Amino acid sequence: MDTIITISRQFGSGGRLIGKMLAEKLGIPFYDREIIVKAAQNCGFAREFVEDNEQKRNGIASFAVAPAWIGISPANSFDNFEAKIFAAEAGAIESFAHGGACVIVGRCADYVLKNKFDCLNVFVYADSASRVKRVVEVYKDASDVKKAQKLVRDKDKFRARHYKYYTENEWGGASNYNLCIDSGKLGIDACVSILYEAYVQYDGRQK
Repeated sequence: MDTIITISRQFGSGGRLIGKMLAEKLGIPFYDREIIVKAAQNCGFAREFVEDNEQKRNGIASFAVAPAWIGISPANSFDNFEAKIFAAEAGAIESFAHGGACVIVGRCADYVLKNKFDCLNVFVYADSASRVKRVVEVYKDASDVKKAQKLVRDKDKFRARHYKYYTENEWGGASNYNLCIDSGKLGIDACVSILYEAYVQYDGRQK
């Protein structure tokens, strides 16, 4: 199987867990924080710095050069830190994709790999109440509802802004993905099963 699965997700939707479980079920690699580690190596920043700043625009870079960032060395100089981080993460994503079938979470992977690799692009979403409940249960820094609600809003805002800035597309817009799936309604296990069957059917037709 050579198809790459990219997973974009609303914060608290369980998209990362779905991606990890799907990768385990398919027997293929799963990449999330590994992208941060490799990007840090590529751009020379500390891993913690990359993790803290990967979706925060500290300056203004020209979008006109954005498409070229995907194919050039992450070591090149850009006008702001996030531009360097984006380029380094894009390079890491491509290097993982060159290794064959895998699941890649977040970081505009659907855009980075577009027209370069055969991808099944997925967006995982859920209703606000389901996401807040999950965040309260899973994240220690959001142990009450008000904190969780703010974290959900802030994280989604950062992700939407980041995606729009680098792709000029709407984050979560159905036309940008092959599958959009509601984890709040269906549950984690059902989402994994649905995506597994979709992947097997799709990848089989490409051979």
